Amino acid sequence: MRIEVSPGVPEALAVVTVLFGSTNVSVVSRLLEWFSTQPDVFQAAILGLYPQDIKDELPRMVLERLRDEKPKSKSGSPKAA
Repeated sequence: MRIEVSPGVPEALAVVTVLFGSTNVSVVSRLLEWFSTQPDVFQAAILGLYPQDIKDELPRMVLERLRDEKPKSKSGSPKAA
């Protein structure tokens, strides 16, 4: 897999890996695992998919959306009634 990063990211990643005694691969892998488990509204916000004109309203909108979602059990299936 190839990834594209902004200028300065490799240096910042190097600092993190030294700080925690990790490798670049393990840090990036864990970040991707975390990202893939986040709700779609968080993923879209992180990816910058929302228009700039709602930037100030975005945190409230995301929190309201998450509050309105039904919680799932740890197994990922809906809770039994």
